[in-house]
Amino acid sequence: MEIFGIGICALCAVLFAALVQKSNKEYALLISFVAVVVLLFVILQRAEPLVNELETLAGSLGSSAVQLVLQAVGITVIGQTVSRVCKDAGESALAYTVDLAARVAVLLAALPMVGDILNFLSEVAAL
Repeated sequence: MEIFGIGICALCAVLFAALVQKSNKEYALLISFVAVVVLLFVILQRAEPLVNELETLAGSLGSSAVQLVLQAVGITVIGQTVSRVCKDAGESALAYTVDLAARVAVLLAALPMVGDILNFLSEVAAL
C-alpha cells in the first residue's frame, strides 16, 4: 500500500509544479527535483530490508555476483533518475551524457567479473 502514498505524493508534486510553472519555470523544476529526491529516499529506506537479505544470501553463497547486481541496479536507478530530471529541464544532451556515464560505470563495476569469466573460459579451452 506504500506505492499508493508514493503515487499521491508524486501527483501532488506534479500538480504543484504545474501551477508554479505558469509564473516561474525554475521553481517548478526545483519542486520536481525536491520531490524526486525525497521520494527516492523513501523508496531506498523501504528497500533496505531487501538489500540486507540479498547481501546475506550473497554472503552465504560466497559470491560477489549479488553485490555486483546490487551495484548495477543502484547505478542504473541513479543514472536514470538524474537523466530524467535533466530531460525535464530541457537538457537532452546532458541527459544522454548521464545515461552514458551510468552505462560506463556499470561496465567498470562488472569488469573484474568479466575478467574472471574470461580466465575460466581460457582454462576450459585449454583442457
